[in-house]
Amino acid sequence: MDIESSEMPCPCGSGLVYGACCGKAERSQPHIVAAITTEGVVADEPLTAQLQEALEHIDASPALFPARVNFAEYQSYFIMMSPQTYRDSVFMDPGRIKGSCIIQTDLAWLRSACDKIAGQQTAFIFHTAFCGSTLMSQALDAAYHTLPIREPELLGNLLAYLRNPANSPQDKDAWYRRVMALLSRRFDAQQMAVVKANDYANPLMLAMIERHADAPLLFMHTPLQEFLAGCLKANNRKQWIAQRYAALRQPINQLLGLGPDFTVAEDAYGELAALYWSYNIALFHKAYRSMPARVRSLEFNHMLANPYTAVARCADWFGLMPIEGTTLEQAMAPLLGVYSKNSKFTYSPQQRDGEITALLSAHQAELAAAEELARKLLAADYPEDGLPGDLLGY
Repeated sequence: MDIESSEMPCPCGSGLVYGACCGKAERSQPHIVAAITTEGVVADEPLTAQLQEALEHIDASPALFPARVNFAEYQSYFIMMSPQTYRDSVFMDPGRIKGSCIIQTDLAWLRSACDKIAGQQTAFIFHTAFCGSTLMSQALDAAYHTLPIREPELLGNLLAYLRNPANSPQDKDAWYRRVMALLSRRFDAQQMAVVKANDYANPLMLAMIERHADAPLLFMHTPLQEFLAGCLKANNRKQWIAQRYAALRQPINQLLGLGPDFTVAEDAYGELAALYWSYNIALFHKAYRSMPARVRSLEFNHMLANPYTAVARCADWFGLMPIEGTTLEQAMAPLLGVYSKNSKFTYSPQQRDGEITALLSAHQAELAAAEELARKLLAADYPEDGLPGDLLGY
């Protein structure tokens, strides 16, 4: 989403308005400086030496990041990035990425550029939302050689393309390879790109099992009660879960075995949370059963109880190289005790537990409705004691 007013609810989900949260630190607004086609470059202003170099080395360097690929309009948009702006971007959708300018291209140019990229190993974090995936991404980046790519819109663009029946299987496979090659670039050989997907991109787990031979996948989650509390935390969170269900009602109904006309009221937050959470748990089970050697799970409470072990196990699972001279304790110290999406705000596991308890106590009817529906939908797959493939061996 594009931020147009500091009074809008902050998209990070803190419950604060944007101007008091992620929008507090001013940044330059990216703007289009050049449009590129296979015929050449049409520049709105002189290209800097850095942009020229980034264009020349787009096959090897992630200095130009694909913020959006609009397949319907045959356009893509690249943001100029540095290692620091990758690190600083909690989200990498076009409205919140910390880049400085935009290159617009047509898909013919993008296809030509992508086909020159030698794809490299990439790791992926999928999640239910409200489950510590941002903290895991930040911790890995602090202690290991990673290129953090957090919630890129690009994965949603790809998922929509793969779901479109008008696109041929050959074209779907080709664009899947191109997008994955783009995401795999890194600034130096020691790095590995670690992509923390947006929750709406979770169906890509199945595409990766089918098409991506060796990418390690981690699925992070919380118990249903805590997911529901996350949805009830603020009005913008309630709007978020209602919008998620409205946008994904058909695939949710299909995967969970509901009729195509099944629906719930947009303010039935317990049922909405149960449906979306159950849908994502079902996606994980489907991916895990397809290839259990490729998929691991991690429950956020287990990570909070064993943060250093959880991060070290994840790094080992992904095959990351540690940063010499840095211990996990040193690297993670600035991250623990603050809100992962905005480090200016203090936060703790105790504060989290207190908020969850208070919210669930105030919304007992929603909690009962959510648990009843989720148990019915998932049956034996309801995660009483966690999910299979647990990273910590629970």
